[in-house]
Amino acid sequence: MVMSFWWLSCLLLVAGLIAWALAYLNRRVVRHRALFVGNTSYLDQLPSVRRAQRASRVLRLVSVALAGTLVLTGALLSGRLASERVETPSFKNRDIVLCLDVSGSMLPYDREILESYLKLVEGFKGERVGLSVFNSTSRTVFPLTNDYGLIRRELKRGIDALKYNPVAHRMGTAQYSEEDIEKFWDFMGGTYDETLPPSLIGNGLASCGQLFDHAEEERSRFVVVATDNEPGGTGIYETPAAVDTLINRDITMWTFYPGATSCTGNCAQELQSETERSGGKFWASGDPGAIPSIIAEIQKAQAADMGAIPRVIRTDHPALFFTISLIGLLAMIVVGWRQR
Repeated sequence: MVMSFWWLSCLLLVAGLIAWALAYLNRRVVRHRALFVGNTSYLDQLPSVRRAQRASRVLRLVSVALAGTLVLTGALLSGRLASERVETPSFKNRDIVLCLDVSGSMLPYDREILESYLKLVEGFKGERVGLSVFNSTSRTVFPLTNDYGLIRRELKRGIDALKYNPVAHRMGTAQYSEEDIEKFWDFMGGTYDETLPPSLIGNGLASCGQLFDHAEEERSRFVVVATDNEPGGTGIYETPAAVDTLINRDITMWTFYPGATSCTGNCAQELQSETERSGGKFWASGDPGAIPSIIAEIQKAQAADMGAIPRVIRTDHPALFFTISLIGLLAMIVVGWRQR
């Protein structure tokens, strides 16, 4: 325990002692000025007077004790009693970009996948995490960061936004509030361009790879992508070419696959082979073993701690003395009322 303003506590204690000394001296002066009245000695023998005298002495002692307690606790509170510890933040040199396909065919699965991402993040300790969503174009929801409060908040915002289903809304099979619609388009904003075909998987994957910074540093880099690999047209990158850009930057791709609804080719087979070519693994999005498997794979990756400047963490402890002061003040009011 340390006291930040110990000198202020000392000043208050000295002031309290001076106040007590002045009150004591004044009491002695008042006693010497007492007025003696004859034929009143019998009063001291009356039981009622004796009880009143005893009660008065007890109340005076209690008042003095309470006043002393208030001065002491006030001094300790003013001195800011606190505990200190030295903490050195630890940052892992592992970066994970969560990459989510938000095209029309994926919307029925995206909310569940974001919930899986949220569970995945709960297993991280110090890794930097980013999130990108894509359709015909890509949008960075948040860049690589180890601010886990922000990460959880943004993932939960996405989960909340994806309660809205535009297809069900258009068909009239579900009703949504204006707030639900606004949340959805706020989250999806920047992922659709009318001049481009929808669901450009390769472009989306390549964009997710661009979120990794510090290219000159030795870091473990992973993309966790969720897509059905059903492109709606031809973009700058096809899926194999996009995976090549990841491999060239030593980025491993792991894949959540929700299943395909209208794929006319080998969507799943291509996605699995490309995932494994990058050194990653392929999971069905509903596989209960996917999350622990990904976390285990991350923990096996190179994880040297990066140095950080030690910092002093100070925690104040006012609760006990504040409570004692409050109880003492209330007791003083009661005793003062009783002494009237």
